[in-house]
Amino acid sequence: MRITIATGPMLPVPALRGGAIPRMWHGLAREFAQRGHETCIFARSFPGQAGSETVDGIHFLRAGGYDQGTNVTVDLLKDFGYAAAALARLPAADVLVTNDFWLPALASRLRRRAGRVVVNANRYPKGQYFLYGTADRIAAASCAVRDAIALQAPALGPRIRVFPNPVDTGVMHPRDGSRPAGPSVLLYAGRLHPEKGVHLLASAFARIAARCPGWRLRIVGPWRIVEGGAGWDYVEALHATLKDLPAQIAEPVFSPAELAAEYQAASLFCYPSLADRGESFGLAALESMACGAPPVVSALECFRDFVSDGETGWVFDHRSAEPEARLAELLERLMNDPAQLARVGRRASESARAFGYAPLAERYLADFGELVGAAGA
Repeated sequence: MRITIATGPMLPVPALRGGAIPRMWHGLAREFAQRGHETCIFARSFPGQAGSETVDGIHFLRAGGYDQGTNVTVDLLKDFGYAAAALARLPAADVLVTNDFWLPALASRLRRRAGRVVVNANRYPKGQYFLYGTADRIAAASCAVRDAIALQAPALGPRIRVFPNPVDTGVMHPRDGSRPAGPSVLLYAGRLHPEKGVHLLASAFARIAARCPGWRLRIVGPWRIVEGGAGWDYVEALHATLKDLPAQIAEPVFSPAELAAEYQAASLFCYPSLADRGESFGLAALESMACGAPPVVSALECFRDFVSDGETGWVFDHRSAEPEARLAELLERLMNDPAQLARVGRRASESARAFGYAPLAERYLADFGELVGAAGA
C-alpha cells in the first residue's frame, strides 16, 4: 500500500522539539516501511530538516507550519492555511492518515487521490467532528474518545475504531540491573501546564515530603508556550511551592532514549491530569509502565484502557472536594511501601508490551487493507 501520514503544523518530525504524536507516527511509519509499504510523512518545515528526504525507507515532505500561540482562533486560522497548502503537495496514495484539524475535511472532499482519509483522533472532541462526515475512518486513541465522538456525531459511529497509542518497547523497558543508589524518585514527565495538574502534584508532595525521607520529586517537561507549556510564570509558581524541598524542575528531554532513562530511574510516576475534556490517552503513563515505574493517574476515562487500579498502577479521584489531599494520601502510602511498588511495576511493564509498535502497526495495516479493499470493490 501507499500510505501518507500528514502531521499537524506545530511540531517537527522526527520530534526534535517534543510531541508524543509526532514520535508515535514516526515509529509506526518505520514499521509500515519495514513491511514493504510505500510510506510518506508530510510535516511542518523546521530548521535543520530537509524539505524532501528519504530516511529509513520513509519519504519526508516538509512545508509550512508555525509555532503554537496563545490564541486558539488565530492558530486555527493559521492551520487552515497550512492544510490548504498541504493539499497540493500530498502524493497520490491509498491511505491518508492525519491528526491535523482541517486536513481531513479538505482532503476527503477536494483531494481524494491522496487516499482513503483516516482521522487520528488524539484530541478530545470539542464539537468539530461534523467537519469529518466524509472521512473513511476515525481512529480514536481511547474508548473515552470513541464514545465522546459517537455522542457528538452519531453518524460517524460505524466508522470509529479504537487504536491505542503505541509505546516503543524497544527503548521503553525496565533498566538492566538495580536502580542507582540514592533517593527514590517520584517522577512527572510531560507538558508543564495547569491542565496536566503539575501544581497539584507539587502541592501534594509539599504536604508529605517530611514524612517520606529518601524520596525526591523530579518534574521534567516543556514549559515554553511554543512547546505547549504554560510559560515561565507557571514554572515560578511550582518553584515557590517546592522551595527548600528535595525537588527538581528539569529542562525537557525529547529523545526516546533520554525519556526512557528518566522513567527507568524512577520508582513511581505521577500523571495527575485534570483535563476532563482534553486528555485523550496519556502516553507518558504508558511509557512509565513499560519502563517498570508504576503510574499514579487521575480518574480520567482514557486511563482505564491501560491502568488497572492496584494492578498496573493506581487511580486517585481528581474530582473530589480535596484532590490535593487524596493525591497526597495515596502517594505517601505508596512511597512507604517499596515492595508494592516493585510488584506493581513488574506487572505494569508486562502489560505495556501489548502496546508495542509492531502489534499496533499490524492492527492499522489490517484496517487500512479493509478500507482500500472497500474502495476497490
